[in-house]
Amino acid sequence: MDCPAIDGIIEEANDIIGEIDDKNVLDAALIAAAQAVEHYEMTRYGTLIAWAKQLGRSDCASILQQTLDEEKATDSKLTQLAERQVNRKAA
Repeated sequence: MDCPAIDGIIEEANDIIGEIDDKNVLDAALIAAAQAVEHYEMTRYGTLIAWAKQLGRSDCASILQQTLDEEKATDSKLTQLAERQVNRKAA
C-alpha cells in the first residue's frame, strides 16, 4: 500500500542525502531518516492497537503490539548506533 507520509519522509531524506558529501555526516543523516520512518510507524501501530482494543479485538491488538515492540526495538538500536559512534564522527 502506498503511504504519502512515508513517501514524503523518504523524499525529504533523499533531498538531504543528496546535499551531503561527508561520509560521516551522511551516516548520521541516514540514521535520522530511518528513525523518522520508525517514529511514524510507531504512531500508526499505537493508534491501531487502541482501535483494536476499543473494538474488543484483543487478538488483533496483540499482533499489532508485537509489531510495535519490533519497531521500538529497531528505533532503540538506531539510537544506540547514533549515540555511541555515528554522531560523534559526524560532529
